[in-house]
Amino acid sequence: MKRFLLCGVLLALLAGCGTAGEQLPEEVPEETEPLSGEELTASAMAAYAEITKDLTFTLDVEEEDATGISLSITPEAARNVAGRENLFSIGYQWEPASAEAWGDQWSDIKSRGRLFAMTAPDGETTLQCCTGGDVVLWTVDGETHYACVTAAAEGESGLSGLLQGIAEDALWDAAFCGPTVDGAETDYEEIARQLNEAVAENVRHVPDWVSWKPLDFQANGASVFDAYYGEPENFCAGLGFRLLVDDPYGEMANSWQAGAGLGEPDADGYYGYGGEASIQKNEDGDWTCDGLATGGSAVTLPLSGSGEEAPLSELVDAFFLTEGFSHDWLLPNYILDHPAEDMTALPALLDDRTDAEARELCAVLGRCLRDADYWDWAPETLAETLGSYGAYLDA
Repeated sequence: MKRFLLCGVLLALLAGCGTAGEQLPEEVPEETEPLSGEELTASAMAAYAEITKDLTFTLDVEEEDATGISLSITPEAARNVAGRENLFSIGYQWEPASAEAWGDQWSDIKSRGRLFAMTAPDGETTLQCCTGGDVVLWTVDGETHYACVTAAAEGESGLSGLLQGIAEDALWDAAFCGPTVDGAETDYEEIARQLNEAVAENVRHVPDWVSWKPLDFQANGASVFDAYYGEPENFCAGLGFRLLVDDPYGEMANSWQAGAGLGEPDADGYYGYGGEASIQKNEDGDWTCDGLATGGSAVTLPLSGSGEEAPLSELVDAFFLTEGFSHDWLLPNYILDHPAEDMTALPALLDDRTDAEARELCAVLGRCLRDADYWDWAPETLAETLGSYGAYLDA
């Protein structure tokens, strides 16, 4: 079994972070040229825009004891990144600072708090700030600048709040999308169970400073509801969890309340949480998922058109390679959405199938027509089009 675990991979200690109690770095870059408040804002905006222009960059987080994590931010995890430099001029107040001020902030081990450092892929453009101080350092176009940056609105966090939010989004993405299961495993229920457990373990191992980290997070069962056995092989499963928070309406619970909310706690004070996961193999051939959806998930089908626009022959082939939601409802819907001139080809397609397979497809089509009236078809008109197969609609 292969599983991506935050505690073993993502939360590796930063190389070169130093040791607890490390003092001021030997060299603090001197400011290239002092800038005014407005010029500082424009320069910092340029640095942030350069770092995030492709939504691919590194975000290092260093704790007070010099341990930390290095996050590789990708477009998939950069939900609240693009264009945030436009808030610099309205959300923060910028005043000139100096290399000495940054050095004093850095050397104050007890007060400087957590360091966030964004770095562009070229390693040249950076932006750094601390949770326990207002001095910010950045380098752009070969020039280094410093500023004292505070929130324009009372009670709001400084620039470190923005960077922490980016880090927390990346950690959420890694926790829910990072787990993998050995591609040799063929039991879909077992794969879903292992992913369920791995996600829970990942959430339990995110750093304590992450605002959405619950007091406890446990897997609470997984169930496969849709499967496609062709290529690319993939399936969907519901993943359930139990979580414990300090306050269902507090900061810790905010991310978990999204969607349907947490509902009522059980007798042990745990809240239910879950969603639907689309599970497929990655480039390494291992099973992985792309996070949780609140609903509407279905397997990926190799159709040349979208839904009802796909040729009838492709829909019939896919029907016999699926199980669950797509087999019982989605594909029959697509088939019944085809006009009469297309459906005249269905008997010939059934001729290529075994009698048991023909009965299976016709029975599902008949059940759909009896359960809903979305289509131009009625059981009687479809039976006429199916010819000798029409009797199978009642199978």
